[in-house]
Amino acid sequence: MTDPSSAILSACSSPLAIFTDFDGTLVEIAESPGAVHVPSHLTARLKALDAALSGAFAIVTGRTIADIDAFLSARIFTISGSHGAECRHAGKIREPDAALGAAAQSIAAGLRSAMGNDDRILIEIKPAGVALHYRAAPERRDEAHSAMSDIIAGFKDFHFIEGKKVVEARPKGIDKGAAVAALMELEPFVGRTPIFIGDDVTDEDGFNAVQSMNGAGIKIGPGPTTARFSLPDVNAVYDFLDRVPQLQTGLTSRPAKPEGQQQGIPR
Repeated sequence: MTDPSSAILSACSSPLAIFTDFDGTLVEIAESPGAVHVPSHLTARLKALDAALSGAFAIVTGRTIADIDAFLSARIFTISGSHGAECRHAGKIREPDAALGAAAQSIAAGLRSAMGNDDRILIEIKPAGVALHYRAAPERRDEAHSAMSDIIAGFKDFHFIEGKKVVEARPKGIDKGAAVAALMELEPFVGRTPIFIGDDVTDEDGFNAVQSMNGAGIKIGPGPTTARFSLPDVNAVYDFLDRVPQLQTGLTSRPAKPEGQQQGIPR
């Protein structure tokens, strides 16, 4: 029986470019953004992957670049942070628009007023957006959505998107798909077959982007998705990433299989 990693890699033409989300993909989701546990092996694992791909590896996340650096204690990776509003590649940093940051502060102030003094609610201000986390208070989901919807109605450059017990105000035109597309125009990503790995609604833009380039999306965990493949959990992601250096050099370059979801693990 073909293992999932081999099945995915055999469906993609080599050489590869790999893009991954962070929460729910490289680390397990925690009760709050600061509470995630980063396995001791993760940074070394990612360094090995980055080296095997000649640098064609990037983390594409809703978190800030500073967050990822703090968790991984390594600044060698390409990172597209805040859903693509900021990026670090080849030692160069593209900062988010200052006007978007100012708008995010105003949105956050409105959310604090609307949601009241509840320690279970976390309002996370990002360089170009705001995340309202209600994981510790799931019964306030409808309030969170209504508050975000009402407040961003006054900010024409923003819209909101739902994630796993979080709702985010995000600048229009900024998403993980656009972030991947921009990186694919740069060395060493250009000309490679892109794979995007993620677990949440915001990752669907990434799946769609790579699949429009004859690449593959990999959805982690259950739920509806446009991704061609799935893996069950974070440990399966580790296995897949470990297999990339072993398998991609031994694969005969093949065209991607026709559209339609294909899996080592059926969805």
